[in-house]
Amino acid sequence: MKISSIDCNDMHSNIYIYENTKAEIYLIALPELNWSLEIDTTLNEDDINDELVIHLFTLLDESTATEIAADIVKSILED
Repeated sequence: MKISSIDCNDMHSNIYIYENTKAEIYLIALPELNWSLEIDTTLNEDDINDELVIHLFTLLDESTATEIAADIVKSILED
């Protein structure tokens, strides 16, 4: 499990990313927002970002959702 922190619009939170290689999914959780999402690991970087923005936009404004999505994608792609 990867744990990263984000700071966005006076919000500080940890992002938890679990990769289930057998099921080919990422389970992403942002407890500060009571938000989680499963994403297919076979998606490319742009598609992952788009999915995250779409789902975060239900809770946040577009610019904040875009910023957090970019942070999550960066965390996913880190080795």
